[in-house]
Amino acid sequence: MPLPAADRMSITSAWLESIVYGISCMLFSVCMHVLFNRGKRAHWVIPVSCFFHFSIATAHNICCLFRSLQAFTNPAIISVPNGSILYLLRPTTLALTMAALYIMNTFALNLLLIWRLYVVWNHNRILAIIMLILEAGRISTAVAAWAVVLRFRQVFSHTVFALSKTSFALDFVFTVSVTSGIAYRLWRAGKDVSHLTDHNAYKAVIYAFIECGAIYTSSILVLSALSMSGSLAGVMAIDVNVQIATLTPLLLLVSVSRSLTKSDLHFDIPATTGLVFVRPVQVNMTEGICTHPVETMDSSLRKTHSMRSYHDNVA
Repeated sequence: MPLPAADRMSITSAWLESIVYGISCMLFSVCMHVLFNRGKRAHWVIPVSCFFHFSIATAHNICCLFRSLQAFTNPAIISVPNGSILYLLRPTTLALTMAALYIMNTFALNLLLIWRLYVVWNHNRILAIIMLILEAGRISTAVAAWAVVLRFRQVFSHTVFALSKTSFALDFVFTVSVTSGIAYRLWRAGKDVSHLTDHNAYKAVIYAFIECGAIYTSSILVLSALSMSGSLAGVMAIDVNVQIATLTPLLLLVSVSRSLTKSDLHFDIPATTGLVFVRPVQVNMTEGICTHPVETMDSSLRKTHSMRSYHDNVA
């Protein structure tokens, strides 16, 4: 039986990973600028998440470089017929480290999405628990596949493929569910305050969530399709997915911040209301809430106060 073209797949995967990592570097610098400008208003989860994901992406990219150098330049490996392919198919220390970084990165990303869903839905614990159960199933199957590789030293066994398929399927269901839940809640929020703004104030933020979610969901769908087809490319493509899992939160922060800037520039204060609206329509990066308006407010001020309290929870 001929050996699979693991060397070509590895080079292609490393090249695509480097491209996505370069994009993440640019987005990370923009995110740092945004966080420094909005430092007092940004929830601590946001900068911690950015630093963590970018650190994981950097470490994974370095491991990928060292693995490629070993596979294609080490004399002890390339002197053996098909030595590079055999090395790439073995569960080496670098390969296992890269797999562990992948599990950590996707787990942190999904926890961040659960936190956003929890805040947007006014701290709905039942919804958060359901998503946590889905994520627990996904991470359990991923860790089980990693443990099987460690135990039997076989990367491409039937057990590993079965566990990987299950993990990818659960990840796909989780990502679609969380993205849809956040987008729907934002749409309802915009609809509830549309009588004050004459349009859906959260349209730009909804598009940002859907676009970023679609990028990551598409990568999971590709991984699932390749894995179910039994192709080795499904395993090799995980290296690229690590970088996409980093790209998603960074791109989301940049997109939301851009929509906030546009909202600040284009919002007009109605002169006939006699009320002062302090940036009432925006998606803040904080988790603070205010659900007890003063009883002496008139009806118009109640609506504005409720709207400002709600938008503080949607990011």
